Amino acid sequence: MIGDEYFQLRTRLSAELQRLAGLIRDLGGDAESAAIAENLIASLRDPFVFVVVGEVNVGKSTFLNALFGQDFSRTGVVPTTDKILFFKHGDRQQIVPVTPTLDEVHVPSDFLRDFHIVDTPGTNSIENEHQEITERFVPVADLVIFVFSAMNPWGASAWQFLDKVHKHWMRHVIFILQQCDLRSHEEIQVITDYMAQLTSLRYGQHFPIFAVSAKKAYLARSSGLDRERLLEESGFLPLESHISSLVGHNAARLHKMAGTTRLARQLLENLRQSVESTAADSRRALALIQEFITERELQVDRTLKKILPALDATGRDYHECCLLVAGMAEHVLSTKRAFEKNGEEDEDFGGHRKDSLDHRLFQDLQHRTGDRWRQVGIILEEDFLQYARFLHVQGRGTLFAHDAPLPVDADADLRRLFSVHMDSTMRRFVLGLKLDEALEPGLRKARRRARWVPWLLLPVLAAIGAAWWFDGPLGAAIAGGGGLLLAGFAFLITQTALNHTRGLLMDRLEESSELLRDMLHRQIHSDVENLFSRFLPLLAPAQEEAARREQEMSSQTGRIADLARSLGEFEQSLRA
Repeated sequence: MIGDEYFQLRTRLSAELQRLAGLIRDLGGDAESAAIAENLIASLRDPFVFVVVGEVNVGKSTFLNALFGQDFSRTGVVPTTDKILFFKHGDRQQIVPVTPTLDEVHVPSDFLRDFHIVDTPGTNSIENEHQEITERFVPVADLVIFVFSAMNPWGASAWQFLDKVHKHWMRHVIFILQQCDLRSHEEIQVITDYMAQLTSLRYGQHFPIFAVSAKKAYLARSSGLDRERLLEESGFLPLESHISSLVGHNAARLHKMAGTTRLARQLLENLRQSVESTAADSRRALALIQEFITERELQVDRTLKKILPALDATGRDYHECCLLVAGMAEHVLSTKRAFEKNGEEDEDFGGHRKDSLDHRLFQDLQHRTGDRWRQVGIILEEDFLQYARFLHVQGRGTLFAHDAPLPVDADADLRRLFSVHMDSTMRRFVLGLKLDEALEPGLRKARRRARWVPWLLLPVLAAIGAAWWFDGPLGAAIAGGGGLLLAGFAFLITQTALNHTRGLLMDRLEESSELLRDMLHRQIHSDVENLFSRFLPLLAPAQEEAARREQEMSSQTGRIADLARSLGEFEQSLRA
């Protein structure tokens, strides 16, 4: 294929540019850089433009068919016309009129993706088109191919056209001496030597001259029969080598590639700086968010430490409440109450009396601590808002917009809810003590024993009467003393039962102090932690996003470095 070396370079650079465009997309590069990368890729696809000129019937069409191995020119593809034909790639074959003297011919041939061919009418047939050819196509042409017939290479119109091209544009020009198979080798040599001398004298330079047989070259490429011999005899191999060299060493194209490479490296460097800056910003954001999270934890600890004195005070209040309840228990567990009637017993333990120990203990504890926990609620709200303000000030421009309001607002009922939680916790605790239920078994047992005393009176009286009858006053006195001992014993075991119950109550109250403190501490810790956890939905996602972004940017530095190295190697290959 003509120009393989150049197209390999172009393909390689295009692949590098595609990688660059992919990096810009993946890393969220700016739209301008993405557009520049896409334009660089598109600019590499600019095809080479070959302008083919010559007089009528010199074999231009056959030459083009042979050069590209396809019958795409006026012979067989489009009707013979006196217009300029501009061949370019198209999805389907069609002719698009451009001007009265110019038609675009779209042909679905792969080589036309890289080469545009301008096939001109014979220079000796239409002089009016010379101006359009020289002004429209020659300035952008990469190569102007003059085709001469070996039978008559001296047509004046072709040489006159060459005068204009050489004088005004100084383009790359080659001579094709077509139909050389119609003359002997010696004749061809004489013609080429004379043409070389003529161009040297007339233009002060030598144009490459190739004597070819387009017919043999086309047969070699279309039929495949005896291909190597036909190609050798056609003279096309040196021509193709020369054109490939022109394509591969086209200074403008190589300069454009070098410029494209430099611009691509600049885009890549900008991207690298952007990635490093983004990674650095992400690391700073990550450190800042971690600072916020650490400060949140410290604020929780500071707030809990502020509340600890309230716990100690509540413990002292509870102790005093326990002493009050103990005094009430002394009355309930008195010997007098043990000897009261059953109706009073039912009144005591009906479960709803006003002097219930549980009820009195909770009411007294609530009265002593209510104001304190409301004050603690105020402290809790102030600490919450203080951290919210800290987060708002330090996080502006990172977590929030500069004009954003406070990230989290305190509830209007925060204090009340905290007090309700503490009140509910103390209520659950006191009701869980079940003091009335603890006293009831001992008091019932004492009362059952107290009921024995009336029943002991009859046997004692009977014993006193019998002793009086048999032993007189002395016996009766002894019997009375025994009865008193028996009554005292009954009283003693009743009192013992009451004292045992009283001791159990005091033990339970003593043990409950630490239990209350633990329960309140857990409730306080839960409320404080839940309150400050409202900031986590702001901090945790931001932390995860910053970490993900930093890791993503860091992982892409390898891709950028690899592409930078590859572009550098490509730039070196262009200089070689």
